[in-house]
Amino acid sequence: MRSKLKNLDELRCKPVAVLGAGVSGRGVGALLDRLEWEYVTYDEPSRVFGETEARASSIVVYSPGFHPNHPWLQLAKQESLPLLGEMDFGSCFLENPIVAITGTNGKTTLTTLLGKIWKEAGKKAVEAGNVGIPLCELVARGIDPDALVFLEVSSFQAQGLKYLRPNNLLWTNFEEDHLDHHGSMEEYFRSKSHLLDRASGNESWVGRSVCQSARQFAYEMPENTKVVTREEVDSSFLPPDHFMHSYPQLENLSLAWSFCHTRGISKNQFEQAILNYSPEPHRLEKIATVGQATFWNDSKATNTSAAVAACRNFSGTLFWIGGGRAKGGDSSRLVDLVKPFVQRAYLIGEMGESLQTNFGKEGVLASLCHNLKEAVAQAYAQVTEHTDVLFSPGFASFDSHANYSERGKSFIEAVFDLKKAVSGITQESIN
Repeated sequence: MRSKLKNLDELRCKPVAVLGAGVSGRGVGALLDRLEWEYVTYDEPSRVFGETEARASSIVVYSPGFHPNHPWLQLAKQESLPLLGEMDFGSCFLENPIVAITGTNGKTTLTTLLGKIWKEAGKKAVEAGNVGIPLCELVARGIDPDALVFLEVSSFQAQGLKYLRPNNLLWTNFEEDHLDHHGSMEEYFRSKSHLLDRASGNESWVGRSVCQSARQFAYEMPENTKVVTREEVDSSFLPPDHFMHSYPQLENLSLAWSFCHTRGISKNQFEQAILNYSPEPHRLEKIATVGQATFWNDSKATNTSAAVAACRNFSGTLFWIGGGRAKGGDSSRLVDLVKPFVQRAYLIGEMGESLQTNFGKEGVLASLCHNLKEAVAQAYAQVTEHTDVLFSPGFASFDSHANYSERGKSFIEAVFDLKKAVSGITQESIN
């Protein structure tokens, strides 16, 4: 397996320090096993990375959750150790062309959608990165040399890249998120724009909000960057209730077509793949109708822009369930943006009280709930006409669940528990 790392033979004389024992760390370990390169995994509190450990290591590979100011990364810099993120390290052993996909929202959908289009058109492709399988693990498993890699890249993974150079970049949008990690909107933007710099000289496609933010932060986009708007694709072939017809996905549709038609994908191939596409779970999915209430799960909406985009899809009576752990954003901004769509709010998690206060200031009825089950029950109890009950939290899940997927499952369970209870009551009244 060829490598882009300089002095590889010299580096292999000492073990690699792998920082983080999660999915990314295990992916690095799988690649190092294939390379027959010794390594040690460090993860608090089980094994601490200190000066002795640093001096015994040849290179440090870290998981994306590590903040740049983390003491372990600072120690690696002090010891002049090569320091690479998991994705960057994996790219050192990959020769396949890479299409990088990033954005505040929609990047997983666009990544999996493009993979589907490619495969249905008889082309070889794999999806990796933030979408589920770390790049290191993909390389460790082995990959067809003719396959195109659609690589979902988060802002955490984009910052500090040294080796990964995508052949193309698709950047869906840019909105407020991850300010607890990046500190400011400009720093967050710069971490993502690093991908544009790395793809410089090749074609890139970006959404309108990316272009607007580039002007705001005085960033000059590379010459081969095309700005794409929702209006640039004909979506008339989609059924009215198709997932890609929703407000946040139309931009993805435009980006996908802008890329595909330059790569030999016919309009018919594109449309058929879209019609057959099933979205990833927990993205504005209809769960059930109980009485006059229709429940929708959008647990993946972990920031303000995603929650607002979800709300924009409804025109009738809308009850909103939201809250969770803040990522540095302002709850008053979220309230200000969702209030035109929402008649009642049911609030959970660490941000519940703050949201309730801000909704109260705006004259919107808001109830503080202990958990999702209580929020579902309270919302249903106050339905008096056909109502959409939308769970699109706008905040992270880590105050109550391991991730947004587990949180979404809890919401679904609460809805079906309610449906079962209501069905039982209805049956008893009939008897």
